[in-house]
Amino acid sequence: MRRASFRIATGFAGTPLICDALCAAGEPQLAYRMLLEKDCPSWLYPVTMGATTIWERWDSMLPDGSVNPGEMTSFNHYALGAVADWLHRTVAGLAAAGPGWRRLRIAPVPGGDLTWAKAAHLTPYGRAEAGWRVEEPGERVLVIEVLIPPSTRAEVHFPSGEPPQEIGPGRHTFRRGWTPPATVTIS
Repeated sequence: MRRASFRIATGFAGTPLICDALCAAGEPQLAYRMLLEKDCPSWLYPVTMGATTIWERWDSMLPDGSVNPGEMTSFNHYALGAVADWLHRTVAGLAAAGPGWRRLRIAPVPGGDLTWAKAAHLTPYGRAEAGWRVEEPGERVLVIEVLIPPSTRAEVHFPSGEPPQEIGPGRHTFRRGWTPPATVTIS
């Protein structure tokens, strides 16, 4: 990743897995650094070019604004956008912990230069939400907010590493002391 200056070099099959692999290896900040890269190929390059959808290839539009003359230039193609699953499960921290979303796992992993994240999912039991925000960067307080639908339960895992907490339906807010992780540079 460092040799590629945090641009994506995993290929079609590996792209949906790279952020999870980095997190599993204990390197979530490397995943964030890759997520926030803006040079092509990266998830944010199309955004810098005005994209509102996921492109079939990283450079469907060239830096000069022209459409890539090669094959495969769809501007609405999900494959490279599979990072959205990681954004929901890991960045915002909202995931199913059992079949049919009867149990939820709330486990946000704040990082990068982000100061907040939020995700929602319409489960068979109702809307579930999970999100976090840095309340006051100088105060180092992390606020985690969740909505658990009726007839479900959730286990909340805190970035601080304290034991998880089991909760039931309703809105819940947790305030925790938090030390922002060091950001990653290209060196």
